[in-house]
Amino acid sequence: AYDFDNKNVTKDETAFAAGIEAFKKADTVRFNAMITNEEAAMLQKLKKERGLKLYNPEARAFQKFLNHYEAASGNSLWTTDTDTMMKKSDFVISIGAALRNDSPALKYAFNNVQKLNKGAGLYFHPVGDTLIPTFGKNVEVFNHKVGLEEAALYLVLDLFADKDKLPAEVKDYIASFQKEETKTIKEKEVKTVTEMVLNEETGKEEEVSKKVTEMVEKEISVSLNGLVDLLGGDASTFEDTFAKMMKKKENFSMMIGEDLYYHDKAENLAKLIALVEVTCDIDVVMTPPKSNALGVALICDLDDDCSGYTIGYNENGDFKLSALGTGDLDMPALNQQEGTMTSIAKRVLPTNAALEYAGYELNDLVKVLVGAPALTIDWTATLPTDRGFKALAFDTLPNTFTNQGVDNRGYVLETSNVETELPEVEKFDESLVLEGEIAYRCNPARQFNDFTDKSHEIFETFSLYASVEKAESLGKRVEVVFENGSITLDVLADAKIIGDIVKVPDFQAAQGVYDLFGESRYQIVTLRKV
Repeated sequence: AYDFDNKNVTKDETAFAAGIEAFKKADTVRFNAMITNEEAAMLQKLKKERGLKLYNPEARAFQKFLNHYEAASGNSLWTTDTDTMMKKSDFVISIGAALRNDSPALKYAFNNVQKLNKGAGLYFHPVGDTLIPTFGKNVEVFNHKVGLEEAALYLVLDLFADKDKLPAEVKDYIASFQKEETKTIKEKEVKTVTEMVLNEETGKEEEVSKKVTEMVEKEISVSLNGLVDLLGGDASTFEDTFAKMMKKKENFSMMIGEDLYYHDKAENLAKLIALVEVTCDIDVVMTPPKSNALGVALICDLDDDCSGYTIGYNENGDFKLSALGTGDLDMPALNQQEGTMTSIAKRVLPTNAALEYAGYELNDLVKVLVGAPALTIDWTATLPTDRGFKALAFDTLPNTFTNQGVDNRGYVLETSNVETELPEVEKFDESLVLEGEIAYRCNPARQFNDFTDKSHEIFETFSLYASVEKAESLGKRVEVVFENGSITLDVLADAKIIGDIVKVPDFQAAQGVYDLFGESRYQIVTLRKV
């Protein structure tokens, strides 16, 4: 299915020479996460030796979020993985991930916790999805407004935290959302009724008492959780629902998705996650936004902007290195080269060449520019040990599963924990909520990048995806207008989407979708029928 190899490539010396000259005058290398750890290390050396900027919008926001999280928690990386979660967790929370689209690993784990562990779950996301409730009867869905992700984490603190561990100001803030309301209920009331009854034997009336049951109205005071209502839930029923969900639950996990990395309040969100871990006995997994985003985030010192003469590696640029066969100098696709990738399980995984390739590689360019070892895989043992990698040669890495199905490929990153004080968290600002016509940067379920798009058995198109009702109102084709540009797309109805938010994919790099959305996954747009 994944026939995305760069076919029929030979060493084009003229194109290679042009590539060397392009690097010599370049200011920036723009690239994405579809590269190996070894290639990331090469780019980092080019930055160090030649002062190049490294621009990767897929990984930069994630890198900054990990730095915020490490500073707040003392953990160099998240504290669990999806395999461990499926084995032990019986309650799972998802915040900031469109599970059906963003991460097959998270979706699979969330579903398995419900089905195999008789679990329960809370799902927080602005885009409604009919798939999520089908995971289990104990899944509660909150389709909240865009911008209320901090409120979701405050609700988690309210529901799960050991309140004695919380700072006093956080306790008081959470308590401020509790509201008292008067509610009229009907209840049974037994009364004693006295009436005169004729005694047929004596012919005299006698006083007789009997008990009767009546339904009477009564006003009571009830406490409602305002955070539940704010996040799109029903506070009047949630307390009872949550109590049932919590029966016999012992092990709790939380999934964190890409929405939080591209959030205006990303630092505060990272602090809130750290506070959840230490006060709620909940472990956390974070999904890398793209394939090897974790490896790139750990290895490269990424920059926030792209300027000057730009080399695009599978991305737009003044000179393009391309594994798609569409650039100025051909490069091998991932299924044509050896190296390693870093997974959501924090595991460094070896990848072998499945198909032949006879052209130049990035290592060939680096050799000429700043010096490099003979082979790409010679970089494997040089990956930065201070970021958790091990100084192991590529050929020593195992690439097997045990007979019991245990993953024995590569190795797990070394992680560290430094004891830290409780993070100081901020209150959330409801004024950050987006209102109006909203577009969400999100790919269809089977598309992730240009290489899945090139594969012949994956048919999902680069289109605007909307709910059935929204698609009908938009027509067949629309121009999506952002503050800094626009893109015109066919409209496709997705029967699983609920609500008015539309999805704009980013899996074709040439379309420049990251440039349109900037440092957010959500933007207010204008939709014009074409």
